[in-house]
Amino acid sequence: MPESALGTFAPAPRVVCRPVIEETEATALYPIYEATFGHLRTLAAARHVLDLEEFVEEMGDDRIDKYVAETDEGGFLGLSTLARDLAAVPWASPEYYVRLHPEHAARGAIWYLGFTMVDASAQRGGTFHAMLEEMMVQARRAGVVVGWDACGFNIDETGINDAIIRAVQRGRGVTAEVDRQAYFTVDFSGGPG
Repeated sequence: MPESALGTFAPAPRVVCRPVIEETEATALYPIYEATFGHLRTLAAARHVLDLEEFVEEMGDDRIDKYVAETDEGGFLGLSTLARDLAAVPWASPEYYVRLHPEHAARGAIWYLGFTMVDASAQRGGTFHAMLEEMMVQARRAGVVVGWDACGFNIDETGINDAIIRAVQRGRGVTAEVDRQAYFTVDFSGGPG
């Protein structure tokens, strides 16, 4: 089994970085995206799921690198997005990250991890880690700060955020929680909030 900064797993898929995924291919990938994230529509207070048009637009945005995991034959296994320009991430506040990391901001060295999806046939096979590892290699090479966000469901229920943190730390990154969001409701009819 190959050894990596993230641990041992076999066999590691090939990961290629693509600046653009054309509309036809993006449309074909959307059902996998929907199967991966669609449930968050009812499990997260903030909107986490792109519609098809938004997904195709993001896949065509060359400010966002697409790390595609594939088989040796070119079959799709997974996809991660990494924005090299905070302006490409509508829900991130560039000013916030500039305040936290002014030196990095001055040289355009603040990136943002968008989403990571793995086809059901490739889950638990090292695909998730292979994509994260390749992104970390590029981030270390460029000396950047990488931000990301996770909804409470992915933090508390799935553990996916913990998996990202462990992977980054094994890859010699330093993580810090820089902010947290909480959402509340009040029901004035007397029912549960």
